[in-house]
Amino acid sequence: MTIKAILFDFDDTLGNREEYSHRTYIQRINEKAPDADPWLKEIVVQSALIYDQHGEARKSYVREQVLAKTGIDLGEDFTSYWAHHQCENALLYDDAMPTLRELKNRGYLLGILTNGDSYCQHRKVERCGLEEIMDAITVSGDTDTAKPDPEIFRMTAEKLGVRPEECAFVGDMYSRDIYGAHLAGMEPVWIWPHGTRFTSLDEVTVIRHLSDLTDLYTGVEPTAGI
Repeated sequence: MTIKAILFDFDDTLGNREEYSHRTYIQRINEKAPDADPWLKEIVVQSALIYDQHGEARKSYVREQVLAKTGIDLGEDFTSYWAHHQCENALLYDDAMPTLRELKNRGYLLGILTNGDSYCQHRKVERCGLEEIMDAITVSGDTDTAKPDPEIFRMTAEKLGVRPEECAFVGDMYSRDIYGAHLAGMEPVWIWPHGTRFTSLDEVTVIRHLSDLTDLYTGVEPTAGI
């Protein structure tokens, strides 16, 4: 099946979540404990990033663990604080926009499918200047479902006017992105920018950088007879 569209998760796929999460944590700590030793502040940040589990953990859990380890309280309102401030700190990986432009030039339709709060995820996309280059954007907060439900993958393919089998999906979370894409009949591409990860499934392509996609997708084949 010819791939006609490439869909992307946002956080830790297009967006450099590690960096804008670090910025958000240090911003919060500077507000809650401005006079703390800078080394202690960094311990809080690095611990929080581990407890955060790349966004898998609830922010209430992160707060509890940080408080128990360091004695610094991120605040009762930390969950809502995070939802607002993380999106304002969002930024792309350096190779994201050049890769997207190249794929667009090669004839691929492009889309984003991301789980999360409607305001925050749309704000990230807007802040990073992705609205103009994307042909479809789906945020789970705007729907009644979320990844890995194959329905939300199919919904995004329908927005693009293609079949799920004509889509590749690029994401970092195996249980949500890769499994969901598989269930929907899309071609799964697992991106993990934080080191080497392995999978026993030959059907899953593993990449480290977005720019690796230009070696995988060399152009949309013309429709027969045209």
